[in-house]
Parts: sequence; structure tokens; C-alpha cells
Amino acid sequence: MNAGSKFRKLALGVGGTGVLLLFCACAVKKPPSTTQAVKDSLPPTTSIPEQWTSTGVNPAPVETGWLKSFNDPQMEAVVAEALKNNLDLQAAATRVPVAANVVTEVHAQMMPIVSVVGEAKYLGRFRQKNAGGQTRGNFNASSLLGGASWELDIWAKIRSQTAAAKQGLAATESDYRWARMSLAAVTARSWYLATYTLVLQRYAQENVAVNQQLLDVTIAQLQIGNVEQQQVDFAQAQLAQSRAQLAQVNNAYLKVVRGLEVLLGRYPAGELKTASALAALPPPVPAGLPSQLIERRPDVLAAQNTFNAAFHLVQSAKAARLPSFALTGAGGYLTNEIYQDLKFRPWVWTVAGNMLAPLYTGGYLQAQVKIANENQKAALALYGQTVLQAFDDVEVTLTNERYLKEQEQDATEALKSTEDALKLGKVKYEVGQTDLSPVLQLENVVLATQTADTYMHYELIANRIDLYLALGGPF
Repeated sequence: MNAGSKFRKLALGVGGTGVLLLFCACAVKKPPSTTQAVKDSLPPTTSIPEQWTSTGVNPAPVETGWLKSFNDPQMEAVVAEALKNNLDLQAAATRVPVAANVVTEVHAQMMPIVSVVGEAKYLGRFRQKNAGGQTRGNFNASSLLGGASWELDIWAKIRSQTAAAKQGLAATESDYRWARMSLAAVTARSWYLATYTLVLQRYAQENVAVNQQLLDVTIAQLQIGNVEQQQVDFAQAQLAQSRAQLAQVNNAYLKVVRGLEVLLGRYPAGELKTASALAALPPPVPAGLPSQLIERRPDVLAAQNTFNAAFHLVQSAKAARLPSFALTGAGGYLTNEIYQDLKFRPWVWTVAGNMLAPLYTGGYLQAQVKIANENQKAALALYGQTVLQAFDDVEVTLTNERYLKEQEQDATEALKSTEDALKLGKVKYEVGQTDLSPVLQLENVVLATQTADTYMHYELIANRIDLYLALGGPF
């Protein structure tokens, strides 16, 4: 039997053994379903209701595209700029291809490793003679060998690592989607906070003007003896206080605008022009069902993917304690001085099967299993906490909207009453029944009531944005 026939038989035998081992290989275990994972992650006494506990909630499916519901093109443009230029989001985006390459890196361990090694050298003698008295010459030594090795994933160690990496990629993608949604919500809130602060700035300027006029009237009344110096002092204090409030609002406006500019990737110069009035509150939104939230919110999905990855890593750690099998083969050109003397042919080949069984590792492999188990427990607990936090976000914002609407209604009624009182005061002043002081004081009351009413409207808008984010609907 020639060398070629022996090689083919040996290769077929080793390859057949590898194929047989692969057929007998363990399968990758599947992580628990979403329902089971939620049940396992929460305390036994915690149950998820079929409906939201907040009253008056529409259980229809959550709508998408909530940015357009405000009918505010300026706000949409600002959010689009933030999504394009925000540096934190750009950093988060790089984690997705990194995670994808981790999957490729881990999966590559299942593929054969093929390599080529080459060497060439020249060996010279210095007047060295052999036994026959002849001077030995110079020799060439060279080699060009190609080899391949393949670790057989019998116990699903590498496949479990690959499954964990894929779950890690899914978690990273969900984290990135959540980062985009969160940035859109933060930018929209910041836009309306800047607009609200600009409205406050206008009210504060009007308040200063009214108090200045009130001081002038009080001083004139003091000169004719209608009031005492104490009232003049009080009017001066009101003016000083209103000026201080205006300075505070001016500073707050610049801080909000600069913060918004940083979100947009701009230099914080305080030059961004905001709207002059708040947008109208969009119609009530459907909130879907609690069970749908788990399958929709990206941060909840990311937490579940992280738990699934930890689940697969437990199987990989357990498989590492078992024997590993590998196939190796090499062949190529090899010659040196000895081969030349023996007149061996320079072409060589080898094929082999290897087994490595860990017998004693000082507890290293057992510790790896324990670490993986504890990491899985931690991931499951964090998943349950993320689920509960998601439910809390929705319940709180739904309840807030109901109470904020009631407060806004009261503030609107109070504003209407004070405006009616101001109109009546102006009529009395025009017909000579009273002087200007009560009218100016009523104007201050109206400004204060307008401020409260505007604040409630801003709170409703900010809470609505929080509700959209809590529900996890795409923007």
C-alpha cells in the first residue's frame, strides 16, 4: 500500500470520527420564554394585572410617531438635529458593530484554522571534513508547511458562547434604540422647557413694568398726602423683588438653551431661538396592555437579552469541564541536511485527532461555573427590576396626566376670574370710582395666575412626553 492510500484511509478515518462526534454533539439549550422569565424574575407574590390600574385608560394598541402629534415642526427639527449630531448617541452607535464583530469572533472558533508556515536558510561549513577526509560543502534548509486544526464543539461550548454573543448583540441594539428614544424625549422636553422659560421671561418683564408704574403712582400719592411712606417702601420692595425674579428667569433661560445646544452638538452660546408659545397638548393616547409593554420597550428587551446571554454562558462554562476533541492535519515541503544525507523525499504530511480532558485545574473550571450561575441570577433580578420600573413609569405618568389636567382646569378658571376682576377694575378706574393702584395690583395678580396656568400646561406637555417614552412607542 503506497503512502497516498495510507493518507487517504487515515484522513477518512479521522474525518469519519469527527462527523460521528458532530452527529452526537449536544444541542444548545433554549433560554426561558418571556412569560416564564418574567414569572421567574418577580417575587411569587407579584402579579401583573391584565389592565392598567390607572382609571380611564384606553387599552387600544400604542400609536407610533408621537413627535408629529404635537404639530410642532420646530420641535421636530430640533429633535432630528439631536439624533444626527449628539455625541453620546454617536458613541452608543459604535457599540452595535462592536457587538456584531464579537459574534463573528466567537463563531470563528467553530471554524477550522488554516495556516501556512515557511522557512528558508543557508548552512555553510568552515573546512570541515567527513570520515573519508572529504571537505563537506554548504547545505540549504527550507520548509513550506500548510496546516489545519478544527476543534469539535461536541458539548456545545462554542455554540453556547456564540448564542450568548448574539443575545449580547440584540441587547446592544435594543439599548441603542432606547438611547435614541430617550434622546428624542429629552430634547423635546428641553425644547418646551426653554419655550416655557421664555414665556416666564415675558411675564417677569411685564411684572417689572407694572411694579415700576405702581411705585410711580404711590410716590405721587405720597406727595399729595393720600398714602404714607410705608406704602412707598413696600412698592419699592415689590419692584426690587420683581427685578430679581427677572434676572433669575433670564439666567434660567440661558442655562436651558445652552443645555439644549449641547444636546444638539452645538457650542453652548445661548443663541438658539425658541418658540414664543407652548404647543397644544395632543389628544389622549392609548396605552395598550401591561403584557404588551414587556414586548415593546427596548430597555426591557435589552434586559431580557442580557439574561439570555447569561443563560447561554452557564452552559458554556459547564461544557468547559468536559473533554475537548480536535482534528489536526499538516502537509508540505520540508528539507534539511539530515534529509539530504538520508535522501528522504522533501514532501511530508500528517493527520491526527487530539483529546484534552481536564483532570485538575485547582478549582478554576468549577469557579467559572459558579460565577456564570451567579451572573445569571443577577441578570434575572435586573430583568425583573427593569420590568417593574417600566410598569411604574407608565402608571405614574398616566396618573399624573389625570391630576395635572384637573389642576390645569382649576388654574384656567382662576385665570379667567382674575382677568374678569381686572376688566372690572379698569372700568371703575375709567369712570373715576377708584385710582390706578388697585388696577395695577390686579395686573400683578393676573400675571401670577398666568404664570401658574402656563406652568401647568408645560407640566402636562412634559408628562405627556414621559408617557410616550414610558409606553415605548416609536417616535
